Amino acid sequence: MPYNHAGEIGDVWKHLPLCDILKIEKPVMYHESNSAYSGYDISHKPQTEYGVFRMLGLDNHVFKNSEYYMTLKRNGIDNYRYTGSPGLAMEILSDKATYFFHDLEKEALNDVEAFAGRKGLGKYVKTFCGDSVSAFMDENCIIGEDDFIFLDPYSPFDIGLNGLNFFDVFNKAVAAKSKVLLWYGYENLTGRRLISERLKRVAYENKADVFSFDVWIKSMDADGCKINPGVPGCGLACAYMSNESVAMLEKYLFLIKNCYAGAAYCGNEAALLTGINKYSQ
Repeated sequence: MPYNHAGEIGDVWKHLPLCDILKIEKPVMYHESNSAYSGYDISHKPQTEYGVFRMLGLDNHVFKNSEYYMTLKRNGIDNYRYTGSPGLAMEILSDKATYFFHDLEKEALNDVEAFAGRKGLGKYVKTFCGDSVSAFMDENCIIGEDDFIFLDPYSPFDIGLNGLNFFDVFNKAVAAKSKVLLWYGYENLTGRRLISERLKRVAYENKADVFSFDVWIKSMDADGCKINPGVPGCGLACAYMSNESVAMLEKYLFLIKNCYAGAAYCGNEAALLTGINKYSQ
């Protein structure tokens, strides 16, 4: 199981909003670019203590009323079983959607298929092993307003076998007016700026509104960050979401900022800064 970041801060900031967005938007076709596994056994370590276990230890009614919290509880987080994004999506959407999961690892997709089978959802799930950028950008991949696309790279600048990257996929989804959510990570403020510039370009070229919601370690600067609790900075960009989903993202960003005020990681001050951007034509 090559993916070893389950339950860290990057997962918290992608899965916490994702669960409520799926409940709000109710997509009939759900796509993931980097699905990995349906769930993971996790343990207490500095990264998960800073991540999901910090959130679980808070007496916060906003968090405890979230779809994320309730789904994690149903699926065994008390027994150190963390639900991955394919498991979260299938738990929330059930048989009301058709699922398309992409990953480079066949073992991960086998796990997703097994989870779907246990939930009685096998006939609704299609898996694709290979480069998801090439798959999404293939001319035979037709998407539209009924599609919800969750893009989940670490770096959206990663180049696929066809020479394109996740921003090209994001742009295709926006051009098709699909509901699209892009999670991305970065290690310094320069990386954050470059991502922001690309999002601005997508919004301008498609005459669309694109929103981004970022969290990053307070000590991050233009060149790096002295601490790394899994990912020093990450964000979610979205387009063609309902006003309710955009408001929910803003609400959870405020929650994260408050919950990580005064946070520490391995003895270092590790409060999170947050930011919201709206890019328009």
